[in-house]
Parts: sequence; C-alpha cells; structure tokens
Amino acid sequence: SLAALQHRNFRLLWLGTLLSMGGSMMRQAALLWQVSLLVPAEQKALALGGVGLVRFVPLLICSLFAGVVADALDRRRVMLVTNSVLGVVSALLALLTWSGQATLGGVYALAALTAAVGTFDNPARNALFPTLVPREALPNAISLNSILFQAASVLGPLIGGVLIATHGVALVYALDAVSFLFLVASVRALKIPAPEATASRARCSVITSSPARE
Repeated sequence: SLAALQHRNFRLLWLGTLLSMGGSMMRQAALLWQVSLLVPAEQKALALGGVGLVRFVPLLICSLFAGVVADALDRRRVMLVTNSVLGVVSALLALLTWSGQATLGGVYALAALTAAVGTFDNPARNALFPTLVPREALPNAISLNSILFQAASVLGPLIGGVLIATHGVALVYALDAVSFLFLVASVRALKIPAPEATASRARCSVITSSPARE
C-alpha cells in the first residue's frame, strides 16, 4: 500500500507537500479568525464572505493560464517560484500580525495573492507527481496523493485551531512559512531525467486533482 513511497523522488515531494499543505490549511483557519477580529461584531459575516470573494477573483482569472504555464515551463521551476512566493506571503502575514500593523485591506490583499499564486502551483504539482514513479506504481501514487490532501484538510485546521487558542495567529503564519521551506527543499532535491516531459504528459491527466493552494 506504500509502494510509491519507495521511490525517492515521489517520497520527497509527497512529504514536502504534506507539511506544506498542512501549513496552508492552518493558515486559512488563522486568516479567517484574524479577519473576524479586525472588524466590529456586526460586520463579521460580511468580512468573512469577503475572504472568499478576494480569493475567487484571482483564482478565476489565473486559472485561464495556469495549465498552459505548467505545460510550457519546467514544472519544478514553477513550483520553486510559487512556493517561495507563498512562503514569503505567510512570513509577511506573521510580521504584520506580530507588529500589530495588520489591517483588513492588507489581509485581503495577501489572501488574494496566495490564491493567484496557488492557482499556478496546483497544475504544476499535479503534473509532476506522476513523473516520479514507474507506471505500475502510479495507482498507488494517486491514492497516496489523495490521502495527503485529505489528511492535511483534517489535521491542518485542527492543529491550527489549537495554536491559535494558545499562541495566536502570528505563530500559525510563521509555521506555514517554515513549511514552505521544507517543500522548496524537497523540490530542489528531486532528480528527474531530462526527457520526462514527453513520457509523462500522457499520464498527467489521470492524477487525482487536488485543491488549489490558497
């Protein structure tokens, strides 16, 4: 049941993505909590709805180009750039929160940026995963990829909620920024043969779709 993890490249990316996605789920919980604290009680519902709006607009626009970028450019380079930017955004959220300078507009702007950048990260990551294992291990890789996102979706908010209650949202943002360092290191450590693009393109469409990084 763990056959795909026997392959070094897949294991590196899987573990790095697990940590990073868990951190992102923690950040989403922290961001919603912080927004609720930045507005009066009577405006909380509208402000929380605004988070979804500022994420949706860049996601909709960038989705028109994300697949083309993942297909035309080196997928590892795309992931290195996108996850580096996402890490910087989380670090900015942590600094603004720790310094007491976080504003609703600033949080909205950074949330929109994470949605835009995550839209480019998602197809590049999904297209890269199938190239890291031989064909016979691909079904297991798909299953493990699905388990990864389900586990992150459950454990991320759970751990994030505990940290928010005990240490505040700034620490959650900081830990999310650190999680991106692990993913960037994992992607940099991948050793993929140069002609992987042609062989993998036919397989990349069968990988389980994962939620866009927001």
